[in-house]
Amino acid sequence: MKHIKPYKIFESASPNFPTTREEVIKVCRRYKIKNYTINDDLSIDVDVDVSLISNGLEYLPLKFNYVDGNFNCSNNKLKTLEGSPQILDGSFLCFENELKSLEGSPSVVNGNFICSNNELKSLKGCPQTVSGSFFCNDNELKTLEGCPQTVSGSFFCNDNELKTLEGCPQTVSGSFFCSDNELKTLEGSPQTVDGDFDCFNNNLVSLEGSPKVVGGDFNCSRNELKDLEYFSEVSGDINIRYNTVNLLTYTFIDKADSFMIEDFNDYEIVRNGDTVMLDRLKEFIRGHDLEMPDLEDIKNHYKIIE
Repeated sequence: MKHIKPYKIFESASPNFPTTREEVIKVCRRYKIKNYTINDDLSIDVDVDVSLISNGLEYLPLKFNYVDGNFNCSNNKLKTLEGSPQILDGSFLCFENELKSLEGSPSVVNGNFICSNNELKSLKGCPQTVSGSFFCNDNELKTLEGCPQTVSGSFFCNDNELKTLEGCPQTVSGSFFCSDNELKTLEGSPQTVDGDFDCFNNNLVSLEGSPKVVGGDFNCSRNELKDLEYFSEVSGDINIRYNTVNLLTYTFIDKADSFMIEDFNDYEIVRNGDTVMLDRLKEFIRGHDLEMPDLEDIKNHYKIIE
């Protein structure tokens, strides 16, 4: 006698979506999904939030088409986003899974998109337009290729393995966080950031490529900067601590603004990234009525031309 394996809603070695309306109803009951409509292709539209959080899922149990609310499948063991809603009028949360790819993500997210704390090496497959903030921090990303080109909120790509910002959105309406990566350059960064720009704790030797305009604070501390060339126009606070160049600026940087930084650069105090023109430094300090930095410390890191 031939035995037919019954449909199971509790386990699946691969995406195993329901094949009948009755099975769809059972799965919805199992995961307490309410206010839904079953479509002809057995996908569902849901008029409220969907929460599949912390269910030990390796695969989504249903095919979702549209969700009028948030979709939360975080803190599972998901290996794929196949079955995710295609259109989402809310936030999409898939953080703390085992995702290596975002293929199958919604095409439209009218809220935040949070894919943090996975095993992602690429952002290919993610939505190209996110109406809220985009979180891809704490992954294994070496590139931002494939990321959304329009982000209406903030962009978080910190705590990855990025060596370049090429491919990131060129305009970010909120803040931009790329700290704790392996960046040596800011080439490819957004040209305009309305909020804060944080690039601290990288391997930056230059600010070339940094945003033209930063509406909030600018934090480039804990890098390897020896000059401030290419510094952004910053409206908020400036933090360059734990950079070699701070030996030249620590007496005034806490009260400095973009205009003072621009003036510092115009004096051409640092040349070739390793030489300080002492007469120009003294002239700048006198002109702004500032305290002279410690020359002995400077001599340990720069050549001095008097």
